Amino acid sequence: MPDTQPSKDVLAVASTSSSGGAAVAATAAPTAEPPTSAQTGGDTGTIGATVWVNGKKINALWAINENRNSWVSVAGVGWVKLANNSDTAIVALTMLGANARQTQGIVNYRQESDNMLHEMYVW
Repeated sequence: MPDTQPSKDVLAVASTSSSGGAAVAATAAPTAEPPTSAQTGGDTGTIGATVWVNGKKINALWAINENRNSWVSVAGVGWVKLANNSDTAIVALTMLGANARQTQGIVNYRQESDNMLHEMYVW
């Protein structure tokens, strides 16, 4: 069964309910989504690039009752899936993401060719 992804309006709904205005939600919601397998020509692992992304902030977190399925919304980037290679990795990355969201700290992270976030530093 494929992993469930956060819907595009999850962040807009959260922003609207916390701020009380739809205009703020429309301007604050990220618009980029991770590429699907159709957009990348099949297997996303064929991209073959490791990228460090620096100086970002975490807008939101999203999780569902599925094993190792947790995402963070990165300002200016969109939803990024957290690495799901082990239980401890996803718990640690989720905790770092929650701390970055709560404190609005600057985040540097490493995204691998599988389009998942594998390493994160919160300043």
